Amino acid sequence: MAQDYFFLETFARAYGIAVSKSKDKYSIRKLSELLMGVSEELILHETYAKEWDIDLSNNSIKKATKDYTDFLDDTSKRRSSVEIMFAMTPCMRLYSWIGKILYKEDFNNKYKKWIITYSDESFENLANSLENLIETNKESYDINQAKYLYKRAMELELDFFNAYSHF
Repeated sequence: MAQDYFFLETFARAYGIAVSKSKDKYSIRKLSELLMGVSEELILHETYAKEWDIDLSNNSIKKATKDYTDFLDDTSKRRSSVEIMFAMTPCMRLYSWIGKILYKEDFNNKYKKWIITYSDESFENLANSLENLIETNKESYDINQAKYLYKRAMELELDFFNAYSHF
């Protein structure tokens, strides 16, 4: 829980930087909406942390999380708005997919609110919105760099899940 919270804080900052680097009003508006979605996710995590007596301020960031947050920080500082989006899309797409896979019509699970959040059509729409922003963006970018950013984010997602999965 704490590691995902640390990641989401960096994810929110990346959205903020992408907003500041955007060249058109539509991208600024859509990225701002996505940033608000991450703010709601942070509140969900804070609610869980309180329920489960997890002190988010008394946890340290672990290697898999640090690697991912460092990648997002570096990408946000050095790359364009559209390139930042390439680095963020895998997370959005993956969480939407996981939420849908885990959702059952009638289930009782301690992660129920989390599953409902990520399985909801509104979260799918956020993922679609980010992908549509990339497709309609007028900024120029190097396709090989874009592929690298997307692939690297997927690798870091896998490392993140592998590091914290207890199966």
